[in-house]
Amino acid sequence: MDLALRARSNALPRARSTEDRHPRSGSRGAIGFDKLESVSLETINSIAQIIAALGVIASLFYLAAQIRQNTKSQRSVVVDSLTSSLIALLGPQSYDPELMRSFAAAVDDWHGATVEDRTRAVATLFITFKLFENAWFQRRHGTLDREQWEGWELHMRVYYHRPGVQVWWSDRRAMFAVGFRKYIEATQPVTGVSPLSQLIRGKS
Repeated sequence: MDLALRARSNALPRARSTEDRHPRSGSRGAIGFDKLESVSLETINSIAQIIAALGVIASLFYLAAQIRQNTKSQRSVVVDSLTSSLIALLGPQSYDPELMRSFAAAVDDWHGATVEDRTRAVATLFITFKLFENAWFQRRHGTLDREQWEGWELHMRVYYHRPGVQVWWSDRRAMFAVGFRKYIEATQPVTGVSPLSQLIRGKS
């Protein structure tokens, strides 16, 4: 009887030590599930970051396309505005030849023109050169195409280098932007284009 009890008591510690060394399969399954769950969350997080990055890239492409479209629209508005302003300025001269004659006389010879001619030319020259300044400003900021600017610049140089305009400009140059003054004063006279007075008289 005593021997049987001793054998049983000796067997219990061995059984417990065996269980301690070899956890149950249920514990191993729980640990494996935790690892799988952790990997799955990391994968989902990585995929979410990739999707977010793709969304940002797509937004940048869309924004760039919108900027290009807006730039084209803005350029069209600038060209239309400048043209409309020039038409409004020259319209009265086309209806009244005397206005055109007075302007041409003052542009060619400021001191030789009559007081009436100079009076008419003062306002017209100021508005005209403000338009030139606006075109220069738009070109500098990229809202006026190079081809459009070439026409405006030629028009500007034709008038600026006339003797009468030089007299007017010397007295009114301070009313224009410094950058525009520096630009126009550094230009060269245009060759191959007849002055307005010669064009009116039919000479070239």
